Amino acid sequence: MKFSKYLIPIALTIAVIVSLTLSMVLWTNPANYRSKQNTNQNSQTESMIKPKHYVYTPTQAVYTNREGSQKIMVNRLVNLIAEVKKTMRDYQDPSIKETSSGSQTEYFKIANQPNSIMLSYPTPVSMKILNNNVNNRFKKFPNHTVTRIVLPTTDSTKIYLLNDQDFKVYQVKVKKHSLKSLNNVLKLSMRTIPATFKLFNKKPLVYVNTSVQMEPYEYLVDRQSEDYYVSRLLSNDDSQNINAKRHKNGVIYGDQNSMELMFNSKTRMGRFSDYRPNKNRQNMTSVLNNSYNKLSDLGLPLDNVRFFDYDSGSRTVMYRTFVEGFPIFRANGFGTISTRTINSSAQRMNFSLDNPEVPIPSKKGYSTLPATATLIKRLVNSGYKVKDIKKIQIGYGWQKDKNSPLLVNLTPDWYIFYNGKWQSYTSMINHY
Repeated sequence: MKFSKYLIPIALTIAVIVSLTLSMVLWTNPANYRSKQNTNQNSQTESMIKPKHYVYTPTQAVYTNREGSQKIMVNRLVNLIAEVKKTMRDYQDPSIKETSSGSQTEYFKIANQPNSIMLSYPTPVSMKILNNNVNNRFKKFPNHTVTRIVLPTTDSTKIYLLNDQDFKVYQVKVKKHSLKSLNNVLKLSMRTIPATFKLFNKKPLVYVNTSVQMEPYEYLVDRQSEDYYVSRLLSNDDSQNINAKRHKNGVIYGDQNSMELMFNSKTRMGRFSDYRPNKNRQNMTSVLNNSYNKLSDLGLPLDNVRFFDYDSGSRTVMYRTFVEGFPIFRANGFGTISTRTINSSAQRMNFSLDNPEVPIPSKKGYSTLPATATLIKRLVNSGYKVKDIKKIQIGYGWQKDKNSPLLVNLTPDWYIFYNGKWQSYTSMINHY
């Protein structure tokens, strides 16, 4: 009993001594503590960073059977495009030649050939970027621009690379290889959507032939803190000089020299501005490679993040999170992350602090989306001009859940790139 009355004072004294000791360590060497903290943080995020070919991968697969009928292959229980890509890793002795240019007839003859799988990028990429998806087998090829890859399922000596911009067709000859694994992909349990690949507004487009049932989703959101990004993006030798300025909707962090990180608490968006000298990269390959490095700096899980668009004029690269092979569109058409090289002394990155992580079964019923031809007809009848429609894409709209900040609702809809921005079909129709 006598000892017990001293127990609490002794414990408090020990706690104070430990606290003072830790404080002295931080006061005398805060950079060392920050370095250890960052090392631990970096090791945790290293596993989330994926190789370049994960991000710069085709996002749509269309199968053409022996009768010429076409279907979009939809990711469900398995990532079908990833499975197809596995069959493209061991091409032997590849050689390339251009077989046609400017001919729509020849272009669609190859694209729609029976017994083939066509993989499509949402926007063209350079050969050096595509090369990451074929285990560096095309490293000696000229740096052509490629939009689609056509893989015959009955010819083991050829594949084709297509460029939508000028209807170029490249034939790649390879040493004979087994097609068994490629044809095994077609045997997997999958969902398909009837489709036709043809011209729209003088550009190739995959039409959906019939109305399509799409499942809505609820997703648990990974909500990163501002401190996480301050540590990842502003932590360097000068990080002790970081200051913060509060404003109406958020805060701006800066190192008083070359970097600025701004957060909008209302939209949960971040913007990182880097004013350090850069190589002012002009060509597509350099811009995309540099953009990937910036993307990796964020430390976000990249399992479902894919390259979506590249604007050569502004050198802006857009990435989106994909669900079952369909992209997510947020407010004002924004995706997940965008990077931009402004000039030789300025680069900028916009990103969201909230990203979908875990799917939760939705209680909502399936949504019915109209066929592509019906969609276009309704838009024209509502007053929209066909010539101003540049792209059409099935996607998911991001809507905050009213009951929980940790949930988002992903609602299926058509998305139209109209007059320079992505808009949902529903909002366009309801506008009139």
